[in-house]
Order: sequence, then C-alpha cells, then structure tokens
Amino acid sequence: MSVCHASAEDRHSRDFVVEELPSPAPLNSSLSRVSRDELGGLYLSWVAQGDSLAQLAYSKWLDGTWSGPQTISEGANWFVNWADFPVLSMNGGADVAHWLQSSGEGSYDYDVVASFYDQSQAKWGEGVVVNRSGIAAEHGFVSMLPMGEQQTLIAWLDGRNTKNTPDAGPMTLRGAVFDASGNNLREWELDRATCDCCQTSAAMTEAGPVVVYRDRSPEERRDIAIVRMINESWTAPALVHKDDWQVMGCPVNGPAVAARDNLVAVAWFTAKDDLPTVKLALSSDSGATFSPPSRVAGPDTNGRVDVEILVNGQVVVSWMDTQTAEAKIMLSRFKPTGQLIDGIEVAVSSASRRSGFPVIESVDNTVYVSWTDVSDTPRVRVARVDFDGKLE
Repeated sequence: MSVCHASAEDRHSRDFVVEELPSPAPLNSSLSRVSRDELGGLYLSWVAQGDSLAQLAYSKWLDGTWSGPQTISEGANWFVNWADFPVLSMNGGADVAHWLQSSGEGSYDYDVVASFYDQSQAKWGEGVVVNRSGIAAEHGFVSMLPMGEQQTLIAWLDGRNTKNTPDAGPMTLRGAVFDASGNNLREWELDRATCDCCQTSAAMTEAGPVVVYRDRSPEERRDIAIVRMINESWTAPALVHKDDWQVMGCPVNGPAVAARDNLVAVAWFTAKDDLPTVKLALSSDSGATFSPPSRVAGPDTNGRVDVEILVNGQVVVSWMDTQTAEAKIMLSRFKPTGQLIDGIEVAVSSASRRSGFPVIESVDNTVYVSWTDVSDTPRVRVARVDFDGKLE
C-alpha cells in the first residue's frame, strides 16, 4: 500500500500544518502523554528523573503557551519502564494520575498507585494502591476513562494469579470504578488471560465504555480483544480481528482505541508470519462488530501505535516507521469508512526502547503528538498537526 509522506517542502501546502511546540518538560524527561479534559483543555505530562528521585509533573496549554509545571508526586521507589507510562485523566475536578511503585523483592514486583486531586485542598492527594490483592507481582499498563458523576474507570494488567498458585497462572485484565476521593466503588476481572506487558486502552462510546488489550489464548495467540460495559455489566472478551499471531513471548506493543458517538477505531501492531504490520479496524455500532482491518503500515515498522477520531470524522493513527536508520513518527489519516487519505511525517526519532511510545491526542481537528527525543539528553518533545490548515 502506498502512503503519502509529506515532505518539508509541502507540509504547508496541503490541508494540514505541522508545527513543533516548545516543551515545558526539563532535560532527563520521558514517558510523556498528551491528554484532554471534557472542555477541550490540553495537558502534557511526563516523568523527570534525577539522581535518586522520579517525579511526575504536567503543564496545561493556555493561550498559546504552556503553564508552569505542576508536580503530582515524586518518589525514590518508583518502577520506571520505557513501555509502561503514567496516565493523567482530567475529569472536571475529579482528576486522577498514576505511577508505578515497587512493592517487593522481584524485579517486576510493583503496584499501580493513583493520586486523586483534592479540590477542597487544591492539591494532589496521597497515593492509593489500585490493585488491592496485596500480592507482590507485576501490575501496570493502565488506561483511565472519565465515567461522569466525578467517577473514573481504571483498567490495568494484574499479575496476582502469576504468584498465588502452585502452578503460576497468566496475567489478567481488571477494571474498577473510583470516586473523586479514591474510593473503589466496584471492581471486575475483565479477562482471565492476557498478554503480560502490552498497553491497554479505553474509550467512551455512545453505548458505554470499552477497553482494548492484547489477549492470550492457550495456544499463545496474541490477538487484540475488546470488552464493553453494557447496562453496568461487562461483555465477554471478543477479538477485534483474528490475526492468529502465535508468539511465545509478549511483544510489548499494545493496541489503541478511540471513540466518537458510535464510531470506534482500534489500531494495533501484529507480526504474524514475521511480517510487521500496523492495522486499523472500525466499528459503527460502538464496538459490537468491526470491519475487516485496513493496513496502515508494514513491513518497515515496529508499531507503537495510537489513534484519534477528529471532529470531522477522520481517523488518525500514529506509528513508527523504521525504514531508515532514524525512525520516523508518522500519522496516517483515514476516512470514517476506512480509506487512506494520506501519511504525514511528524518527527525523526529512534527505534530504541529509550525513545518510548509516541502518544497523540486530538482537540477538534488538531492532533497533538508527544515523544521522547533521545538524540542527546532525553527530553520530552511535542508537536501539533492541524488538519484545517489554519495554524500560523
């Protein structure tokens, strides 16, 4: 499949404009995420690392500039991992952020710890452990979703069953709804066997919330699955598409989901038959069924995908192009019916783990992209692509 790559000469001649923004993040920052609130406010979060401390901070984009960074939390016992990055969910005052904190002697014994913003004190609260089993095991790869009434859905991969039986069981997917004070209101096991270390993703559809993740069958097929909350109950896991990718280890390459009304877009990486491919599947019924997937990229890609749906209905997928020695951060734009419109090079990056996962967020018809620049000292960078072609 041919992809239209916008060159430096024509990046301002199409119906989009690419612009790098100043970054509020300091040197030695990484694990960034762009996120938005219900009013369209945009935020950039990151983790900065010093000699002994890791610090989670964020800024808000206001009137063409970033606000002064605000610290959410810091600690000397955090588990900082290139693929498992914190989430910041801004939810009308019921704001939540999380990080990973070591919990045992094992290299991968760590908890999901969340801080809930205290409006009365105008400060972030003490950390609350999200996974409540008390078992020292791997927990992470979190997604969050505002649920209304100042409640937040938190989904995560939970390793409690990998440690508490004579014959260790698989990783599970769990979800829980928390109130604005950090109280766990209700919790579920959403899937009893998942891939160990692929990111999860969540979105709100017209019919309710959905969570996508990489499933794991007894035959070690690692395809993308979805669970949906319908009338306060979760559906059984269903495959978005049957790739039949059989792999004996975790590819550390999770899916992404976005939703607008009843349109749902899921992007993911697969490498069946050793052919790296990024795919996109669309649903017009809030995730109940999906179209046959479109091919976004391959074979010169290592995935690391994200996806957004613009106000105009177009779908934008971010992915890494590894065709040359310097990897490129790409956006591919699709019609709501799945036809490719074009492909856009946003920035030159690196295929190394140190560069992490680029993350995108959309406000109206503008996509914001954040990534880690590892060309010198690691530092979070951010750019925006306006698909109305109106940026100055």
